[in-house]
Formats: sequence, C-alpha cells, structure tokens
Amino acid sequence: MKKILNISIWVLFAIGTLVLLSFTQRKKSNTVCTNVEVKVNVLSGNHFVTPKRVEDILLNLGFKKGVDKFNQIDTEKLEKKLLSLSSVESVEVYKNINGALQIEIEQRKPIARVFNRNGYSLYIDDKGKTMQTSEHYTARVLGVNGFLKLKAGEDYNDVVFNDSIKESTLLDEVYEMAKAIEEDEFLKALIEQIYIEKNEEIILIPKVGNQEIIFGKAEDIKTKFEKLKLFYTNGINPNNLNLYKTINLKFDNQIVCKKNK
Repeated sequence: MKKILNISIWVLFAIGTLVLLSFTQRKKSNTVCTNVEVKVNVLSGNHFVTPKRVEDILLNLGFKKGVDKFNQIDTEKLEKKLLSLSSVESVEVYKNINGALQIEIEQRKPIARVFNRNGYSLYIDDKGKTMQTSEHYTARVLGVNGFLKLKAGEDYNDVVFNDSIKESTLLDEVYEMAKAIEEDEFLKALIEQIYIEKNEEIILIPKVGNQEIIFGKAEDIKTKFEKLKLFYTNGINPNNLNLYKTINLKFDNQIVCKKNK
C-alpha cells in the first residue's frame, strides 16, 4: 500500500510539473518582446558587428519591439541571418521570461588583409577562413599584396569552399605565414607587409628600417623566421639597420645581407 502511495505521489508530481511548464511556456509565447539585448564579443579588438547593426537587421526582417510577441519571432531565422555575415563566428538568440530578446555574438578575428593588384581585398581570420571587408569597420592587421591571383569581386564563399581557388591564390601559404607572425610578439611588432612577387617568392617589409627581407618561397616558414629573429636580436646593431638594402633568408643555415651603395 505504501509503495502504491509513493508511486501515486510521484505521478502527481510529474503531471503537476508538466502542467506548470506548459503554462510557463504559453505565458512566455504570449509575452510581448519589450527589449532587445545585444552582446557582441569585442575582446579581439574588432568592431565589425555592433548592437546598432544588429538592430537594423531586425528592422529589415520586420521585427517591431513592443509589438511582436515571442511566438512571432523566428530565432532560427535570425541566427541564420546573422551567421550570414562573414565577420560572425557564432550566434545565440534566446528569449527570456521578462520579455527581452537576447542576442550573443562571437566575432571572427582577422589576422591579415589580402589585396590583389587591382585593389580588391578580403581578410583571412585566425582559423584560415576568409572574411569580406566591411564599410563599418577596418581592422588594423598585416597587409598582403602583390601578384595574387585573387579575382576582383570573387565571392568569399567561393574561396572558402574551393580548394583549387585557395591553391591558385596562395591563400593557404599566406595564412600559414600570417598565423606564424600573429602568434609571435616579436614578428608581429617587426613585420608590416607581405609582398608576393610574380614568381611567387615573398618579400617581407619591416616596420623599422628601409630594407627588404627576401623570404623566398613559402616553405620552411618556422626555420626562416627563427633565423630572422636571431639576426635582429643578436646579429646586428639596431642603429645599423639602414646600412642594408636586403636581408636574404633563402639560403640554408645563413643569412645573406646586401648593403646600400
């Protein structure tokens, strides 16, 4: 008898919980959205996406704050729209019982901006994905230009999902070099620009000094950068930097420098 009573109590408790949850859900669905709270992660220092831009997107989708009920808001559609922005890495949209629509956005982190010879450009982020440039914000990152076979107006999605385009544009190689520079504080402070020559060899332009750093092909990247760091920290007096026209990293186990005439 006691066992039957315990089972009955648990059944009633479960039914009561389901009824309460159902009531809460109905109440939440009929709640008017009175506020929109947008949180954008700006720890990376980038501001491609702002709360104002998100609110503009909501307006374009027909959203009316203070009018629309939660059951009229398609959070999945909104997440999909925000994820279509190439600068957005992840989005979470949810509704709280107080009537607020909460949107949390994680931005991508660009590490290089790539230009073709006609001025068309796109970003490469820290995971090797490409990003469209934005009229709202310009990131201060490593510049890459020269003889890149990146077509003006080429859709960034084509580049992301087509390995043959990546190979022909040298974007994979550029990413490996940009990532190595981004992850090393010394190199990040030293190198301002990567230039791709017609024969696909690479020239690095430093922030300090007038010399060019001849990197050669995008291979043995780690070894060449270690040689370069050693040269700048132990191999030369900083006051004598402008004596050199070129610093050549192409040769094994040595650096060949050419002085200005």
